[in-house]
Amino acid sequence: MFKVYWFLLLNVILLQGKFATGSPVRMGYEYVPEVDAWLRLHIEPAIWPDARLRCHLEGGALASPTTSAMSNAMIAMLAANKLTMRHAYIGVHAFISKGDFMSMDGIPMANLSVRWREGEPNNVKNEEYCVVLDGAGEAIDVCCNTPQPYFCRKKSEKMIVNKCGTTAEGYKFEPRTGSCYKFHRISRTWHRAAMACQAEGGHLAVINSNEEAQVLKDIFEKNPTTDIKVGNQNVAGVGVWDWNEHGEWLTIFGETLSDAGYDGWGQNEPNNVGGMEYCGTIFRDGRLDDFPCDKLIPFICEITPS
Repeated sequence: MFKVYWFLLLNVILLQGKFATGSPVRMGYEYVPEVDAWLRLHIEPAIWPDARLRCHLEGGALASPTTSAMSNAMIAMLAANKLTMRHAYIGVHAFISKGDFMSMDGIPMANLSVRWREGEPNNVKNEEYCVVLDGAGEAIDVCCNTPQPYFCRKKSEKMIVNKCGTTAEGYKFEPRTGSCYKFHRISRTWHRAAMACQAEGGHLAVINSNEEAQVLKDIFEKNPTTDIKVGNQNVAGVGVWDWNEHGEWLTIFGETLSDAGYDGWGQNEPNNVGGMEYCGTIFRDGRLDDFPCDKLIPFICEITPS
C-alpha cells in the first residue's frame, strides 16, 4: 500500500509539474490519491470564517470528510501533528439553514463519511453552527468564533504550477523587475489583502526602484475604475505600512523605504487624514499614499520566481 501511494503521488507530480520540497507551491499540502485531491492541516488556529477565507484564497475550500479515504487522511494528519486530543475545523456548517449541517459543496451531514460524537450536535447557547473533527474521527458542533486548527482541500487541477512558481492564476512575469505581479480587483482591507497574497505564495508588492513604481503604475492603468466595483478605485494596496508605530513607514520586510529603494510619496503625503491612515497604497501614478487599514481597496501581489 505504501509503495502504491508513492507511485501514484510521483505520477501526479510528473504530470502536473515539478514541486520543490518545502516550496511555497505546495505550502503543506499532501496528496490523497483515493480522492485525487490535496489536503492541508493548518496548525495555527483561526475562527471558522477566517479558516474558510484562507482556504478559498489558497484556491481550495475548507475540507469535508466526503469519503472514508478523506476522513482517514484527516485523522492521520491530526495524529501526525499530535492533535489527536484536539479538534480541527472542517467545511461543515449550518449557516444557510440553522440546524441543517452540510458541507461547503452542499452535501448533507448524513451523507458524509463522519459520525457525530455521542450527545452532539447540542447547539450550546444556540450559537454552535460550525463543526470540528476530533482525533477519533467524530464530529462536534462548536461556536464558529472559537479559534481552531483547520483543514483545506484543493483539487488536483488547482495544483498545477505556472511559470511564476505558484498554483495561483493571474500572475504575469515582468522582465523589467524579474518578478511576477497580480492585480486583485476584488477589494479587501489591507491586512486581508496581505493574507490573500500570502495564500497565493507571494506578498503585497514591495517597490524597490523607480522602475518598479513604473511597472505598478502600468499594471494599475490596465485596471480602470469601471472594473473595480467595490472599494476605493484610485489607490491599490502595496507592501508598506507603519507597523502600528504611527509615524515610521517601513516595508512589510521591515526596511525603511529609502533602504528598499523607493520613497516616492504623493504630494502632501503621508498626511494621516482623520488620524487613521496607517497602511500603504499607491495612487494611479505610482506614488505612495497612506490609507486607512480597514477600508476596502484593490491590491497588487508580487512573487519572485525561484
